[in-house]
Amino acid sequence: MLQSFSTGLILPLIVLLPVMAIGYAISYWTVGRQAAQRRLGRSALLILLAFFVALGLHFLGKYGSISLNFLFAAFVVLWLLSWNWRKRKAGALILDAGRFSRSKFMLWIGVSQALVAVFYTWSAINKISTGLGNDTKLLEVIAQPVFFWSLAIYFLSSGLSRLEFRENGICYMLSVVKWEKLASYRWSQEKPNIVTIEFKQPPNLLSTRFWSLPIPSAHRDAVKQILADHLMMTDVK
Repeated sequence: MLQSFSTGLILPLIVLLPVMAIGYAISYWTVGRQAAQRRLGRSALLILLAFFVALGLHFLGKYGSISLNFLFAAFVVLWLLSWNWRKRKAGALILDAGRFSRSKFMLWIGVSQALVAVFYTWSAINKISTGLGNDTKLLEVIAQPVFFWSLAIYFLSSGLSRLEFRENGICYMLSVVKWEKLASYRWSQEKPNIVTIEFKQPPNLLSTRFWSLPIPSAHRDAVKQILADHLMMTDVK
């Protein structure tokens, strides 16, 4: 059991660590050192949190791990199914700023997780086709493929999402942040197309209060005006 647990952790790490290094290099080049360090730190904290959650569930036994896998899959399904409803609640579209390098990076993470999911799916099919042992349950065999396919779908969907400024907030990476949460924004002196938006509180548990976004030159003036107008409205409230 301990050996399978170790294998289940080592394989994703082998894939994730090079991806994180590439992601840091891309962020450093596109949004600057400070924003890249924030993103790398957040990624490292999330991986560390995931490790301790997995470790705790391991000591709770195989049913704890199985429960986590299916709960995460249910969360991803509900999150994606609710996206159109949440986007409609954000109001009419003001500006579509497109997808960024970070979106492409999320797509690559999704692809890497899909490869891991294929490995676990192949392993599960092998176990099922050769017959399950007396101590092996069907749910236990399919739990890991379900988890990694859910993870892959989440990253692929996030990577395909676009930055949209809407009537009631900002849509980005499958999240909606209302204008009321806007605290400030500033444009980078070194990279004039990079805007760092600060919120009064993190948009969600997996995010920080700062978003550093590379805005295409064609949309820079429009984004600047939108942010200025809504920050003024927030200050008035």
